[in-house]
Amino acid sequence: MGDIETAEASSVDAFPSSKMVFPDPNPRMPRERTRRRPSNIKLPSRLKEKVTSKYNQYLPLHRAISRGDLEAVKDFLNHRPDAITAWIDLFETPLLKACNHGRAEIVKEILQRMRPEQVLTVKEKDGNSESTPLSVAAMSGNLEIAEALIAKNPKLLEIPGDSSLIPVAAAVQNGQEEMARFLYCRTPLQVLLADDGYQGCILLSLAIYYGMLDIALDIFEAFPRLAVTKHPRLDHSQPLDALAEMPELFPCASRLGFWRRLVYSSTDISVNPQTFAETWSSNQHGGLVPKVLGGLSKWFGIYEMKEMHCRAQKLLTGMCKEISATEEDEQDENEIHSSFFSAVRCGNKEFVMEMIRWNPDFLWLADKDNRRSIFHMAVEFRQEKIFDLIYGLKELKNMILDTDHEDNGILHIAGGLSPRDKLSTVAGAALKMQRELQWFKEVESIVPEMDKGDTNHNHLTGYEIFETEHEPLRKEAEEWMKGTATASSVVAALIATVTFQAVFTVPGGTDQSNGHPLHLKDARFMVFTIADTLSFFASCTSVLIFLCILAARYSFDDFLVSLPSKMIFGLSTLFVSVAAMLVAFSTALFTTLHEAPLLVIPVLPLACLPASLFVMLQFPLLKEMISSTFGHGIFKRDNTPWF
Repeated sequence: MGDIETAEASSVDAFPSSKMVFPDPNPRMPRERTRRRPSNIKLPSRLKEKVTSKYNQYLPLHRAISRGDLEAVKDFLNHRPDAITAWIDLFETPLLKACNHGRAEIVKEILQRMRPEQVLTVKEKDGNSESTPLSVAAMSGNLEIAEALIAKNPKLLEIPGDSSLIPVAAAVQNGQEEMARFLYCRTPLQVLLADDGYQGCILLSLAIYYGMLDIALDIFEAFPRLAVTKHPRLDHSQPLDALAEMPELFPCASRLGFWRRLVYSSTDISVNPQTFAETWSSNQHGGLVPKVLGGLSKWFGIYEMKEMHCRAQKLLTGMCKEISATEEDEQDENEIHSSFFSAVRCGNKEFVMEMIRWNPDFLWLADKDNRRSIFHMAVEFRQEKIFDLIYGLKELKNMILDTDHEDNGILHIAGGLSPRDKLSTVAGAALKMQRELQWFKEVESIVPEMDKGDTNHNHLTGYEIFETEHEPLRKEAEEWMKGTATASSVVAALIATVTFQAVFTVPGGTDQSNGHPLHLKDARFMVFTIADTLSFFASCTSVLIFLCILAARYSFDDFLVSLPSKMIFGLSTLFVSVAAMLVAFSTALFTTLHEAPLLVIPVLPLACLPASLFVMLQFPLLKEMISSTFGHGIFKRDNTPWF
């Protein structure tokens, strides 16, 4: 029997298994979840027959629950009452099977036949963890089943299930917001404090990671110490870490256009958007614009965004207060410093600023492993929002920019290649090279002139490191530029050839006696002439620009402004050439077939198709190049003192 039981715990062949997913008991960040039960493990044929025969008696019940046949379930349980708590397959009892399949009516029927204490003993067999019926319902988000289970025995709220998480934590980690709030309101607070606050600490961290800040704030206000204390069972994971690694909870990560920023600034989160219609009708003295902007916040998700930002800021301020109020001998400084540096690496500007305001010593904090300050790390991880803080320090900035453990100054660090995740957000090798140059030039501008030639322990300057690290990217950018210029110049040359020939084969023909065009005085013919001329000269200009790109020397500095600006003007003139050529074609067609306009009108939409495709395919790249080359840049350079 021992062998059979061992085989039962690992086999999945005897009966179909449910598609359960399992959360990580010690999350650092949300991650992909995998199936719990392997599908490639098979039993020997003789052992499989023994295991299968053990459950053949419950096969009708197993199938009835799977297909949701309530009457068949009732009939089976009436004849076999003992099956109510039996294992009907390798992993599940009838209650667990019904919960896994979301059969609420069957769950209620089974619960009526069970005693409250029997429900507590039902746990799904698994080699690594166990799932209670409520944890299964919590992960699936089935409120009807959860209500029935809690009504039968509220103690289910306190029993850890999958990955040692109580049901409310399992609901949070699976993103079931409605279920999480439902369970949190019914979970006793003493459960969160058990085992030195292990469940409370994990629930608070998960609520922050998954953006359920109303739950996080409620836990923090009840037990503030949980937020700043690392539990020994958690491997480098605490609520302060969670908040540090989630910059999207703060305004710094929001990229809003002009109109959305206007709506954001006019949104009052103290007014529920659901009652906005009542506010509109009752407020007769308020301005029309604030009312309109307030109403738009509901439809564009601005209200929820601003509410999340305010809750995150309130949570951050509360955590900083708690850290300041905690005695130094009770703090784990290493964990607090680790959270602070995590915020720097993630670009969480609000977190960094708030921590420094509450404890100015953090401004001078250096990583214990490599002695790098927050601004060295901001350059290393290319977090421009953190780096921008240096401009508000004025005379203090030069005192902070010391060397690290390998004598690397901030310019040496800027000479290194950006992290892969940062470069992947930029389209095209040329734009990647330009972004790297912008970072290096920006850092160079704040380094004192006398320090620019300093060498590190390898006797390399920042410029030498930059050239060595970026040479492969420079070659890739050169190939990208040449390939784009070659293809575009071929198109421009073809357009120039066609438009040049069109001048001598005018629509409608010419007078044989004097060679003048027959439609010379026609307005459509004048439009054709102007469009064809514009297309010809624009394509010739485009060819010349692309030839300049092909003949460039492709030095590092050329990728900063020179080459991108030429590519911008080349693509722009090429688009003008294509558009003018299509106008010339359309007017020529109208001129030739002016007596049969019904034949021409259906063709006009087709003439717009090439121009539309060109805009759709090339305009995003062109827009990004214009913004990167002539825009305000990635650095704000705000000299307003913030410290």
